[in-house]
Amino acid sequence: MKFRSRTEITNKIPNKYDAVMAISNRVKMLVDGKQRLIDAYDDNYVKIAMEEIASGALEVEVKEKPKK
Repeated sequence: MKFRSRTEITNKIPNKYDAVMAISNRVKMLVDGKQRLIDAYDDNYVKIAMEEIASGALEVEVKEKPKK
């Protein structure tokens, strides 16, 4: 599988911290047995989650935090 660059991920999720959280949450889902959204023959869940986000197979919604 082609490794996606950070730039491709941040095109979908501009804030790098939100991107890390989205990847982390998706990895947890994959570890818990959720189905992959892409046909990837790789056992590395981080790579799979990154590919899902970069390819658009996984839509990520980032909620704005209310300002005080």
